[in-house]
Amino acid sequence: MIKHIKLNKDNLAFAIKVQNEIFPSEDATKMYTGMVNGENDNNYFLVYNGDTCIGVSGLSHVGGEVEDGFLGWFGILPEFRRQGLGSEALRLLDETARDLGYRRMRVLFNTDTGFQGAKTFLKVNGYTAEPYQCPRDKESLAGNYAILSRSLYNEKCEPWNNRNLHISENFK
Repeated sequence: MIKHIKLNKDNLAFAIKVQNEIFPSEDATKMYTGMVNGENDNNYFLVYNGDTCIGVSGLSHVGGEVEDGFLGWFGILPEFRRQGLGSEALRLLDETARDLGYRRMRVLFNTDTGFQGAKTFLKVNGYTAEPYQCPRDKESLAGNYAILSRSLYNEKCEPWNNRNLHISENFK
C-alpha cells in the first residue's frame, strides 16, 4: 500500500538522501528545508510502499495560480520502477492536491536535461505537453522547456499559454 509521509525535521536528512539518489545532478535541500522550516507552503513527501521508502514527491504552486499545483521532485527509486508503484503514488498525490484545492496539476520539464522516461511516464498518466517560452521569463528562453498539464477533475485542462513562471525564483 502506497502512502506519503510529509517531510519534517526528523526525516529531512533521509529525504534529501533519497532525492539525491533519484536526481543525482539536482539538489532539493533548499526547497525541502524551506518547507520544513515554514518558509514556503510547498508540500514534500517521502513515498512508501508498506514500510519501504520507494521515492519522493511534492506539490507546490506558483504565485497567484492557486488552482494549479505543480508536481515537484516526484521520483521513484530505480529498483521500484516499472511496477505500477509510481502511478499509484501519483494518484495518491492527486488526492492530496484536490484536498489542497488544486484543479490542475502541472509540471515544468526541461527537454534538454529532463529524464525522457519521466516525460513518458507523465504522458501515460494523462499529462499533455505544450512548449514553454515566455519572453518575460529569461530562463525559459535559455533552454527547451515544456509544461505538462492534467486536470484533476476529468474536465478540459486549460493550457498554460506561456504565462510567466519566473523559473529562476520558483524552481531553482
